Formats: sequence, structure tokens, C-alpha cells
Amino acid sequence: MGLSVSHGAFDASYSAFNRFRRHILRSIGGTFPPHETTDMEKYDLKSDYWYWYVDDMGNKTYSYETHPGLYELFSHSDCDGEIQPNMCKILADELESILFHIKMLEKKEPATGQLKERGGYVQVTKDFIAGCRLAYSKNETLNFL
Repeated sequence: MGLSVSHGAFDASYSAFNRFRRHILRSIGGTFPPHETTDMEKYDLKSDYWYWYVDDMGNKTYSYETHPGLYELFSHSDCDGEIQPNMCKILADELESILFHIKMLEKKEPATGQLKERGGYVQVTKDFIAGCRLAYSKNETLNFL
């Protein structure tokens, strides 16, 4: 049993999807559950919330306003629901714009398990992007099943 996202965007376990989102957010300086112990202690993070990166000056490099597609992905249920076609395009564009960061983090923290079997974080991200673009091109929702 696992998560299947339509249009070939993703098909693996729920835990693999969680690791996938965690890697994406960590690649841009954020943190996604489960948080590192040092993050929890330093920033007093709630264990079941995800957090964007905020620099030392309090500036949000990423936010709902600047990256609504990524916000949709990080906030989305991991077992059901859908993403509307226009948001699919926005999400695909935003993921594409951070592929470099995903790749750099993967060099330090390689994929394991099902994500490794599917080519690693960069390839899984590219597959997710392709699924989003396909859904958008057909004016269909991306479905989480």
C-alpha cells in the first residue's frame, strides 16, 4: 500500500513521499517532519509542522506569497486529494527552479529505498514535474490516491 499520484507523478510508499518532500524543503533551507533534533531544540519547532527558511534578518526567502506551488506540495495530504491544473503548472515551474538545490543536497544525502530505486531525488522530482505538466496540458487535476 502506498501513494499513487496520477499522470505518473509519483508512485511509492507514503514514507517515501514524506522523505521526498522533506528533501525538497531541506534543499532550500527549510525543515519538514521529522525534524533534526538540533532544529527542534534550537528553533522550538512543533514536531508535526513544516517550516520555510527564514534568514538571520527575518526575511522569508520562500513563502506562500513567493512560492504557492511549493506551499501546496508541502501542505498537501499524503494520501488523498488533488491539485488543480493551474497550480500544477505553478508547482512544476517552482520545482524546476530549485532542481539545482535538490541535486546539491542529494550529493550530501543520497536517496535510499524506493526513491533510490526510482533514480534518486532529482529523478523523482523530474517525474513529479512531468506529471504536473501533463495534468496541466490536459486541464486535469493531479489526483492523490
